[in-house]
Amino acid sequence: MHNLRKPLPFENEYAVAIYASHVLEHLYLVEAERLLGECFRVLRRGGRLRLVVPDLRAVVTEYLGERPFADSEQKAGELSAADRMNERLGLRDRRPPAGNVAYRAYAATKDFHSHKWMYDAESLQARVEAAGFRDVRERGYLDSDIEGIRDVELRKRVIDECGVVVEGAKP
Repeated sequence: MHNLRKPLPFENEYAVAIYASHVLEHLYLVEAERLLGECFRVLRRGGRLRLVVPDLRAVVTEYLGERPFADSEQKAGELSAADRMNERLGLRDRRPPAGNVAYRAYAATKDFHSHKWMYDAESLQARVEAAGFRDVRERGYLDSDIEGIRDVELRKRVIDECGVVVEGAKP
């Protein structure tokens, strides 16, 4: 385990690939940009960075009634469109943290589980390019230049949860 808000515990040009699924949205934008810089630092030349995040465009499109998520028919009767959108955004839970005072204080200061910043393909690509990566583009489920991607990528995180995938290379 590692706190991704701190420098990655690897030497320069250590890795050939970095894969992160549903991670970046849990960081504030400046923290995410710093992490992307760290990914650039630890990747070897030609190394690949692949990111999967919830797709903000898909959430908004569902809210507008244009393209529902896989489970939307089930949830349609349970929640209003606005409530469903709030759940999809994952910014906060419906209730404040429960537990004793010490745990509530800890949960409030760490706040690891809520989403801090959301991305669509265009905004994520721009952030990855700004970190120095090239050949940055949106990719599909299992469409990757990373060998062995089938061993780590979960269909549920990309297809069912309407994730967007962006991949780029370190020049």
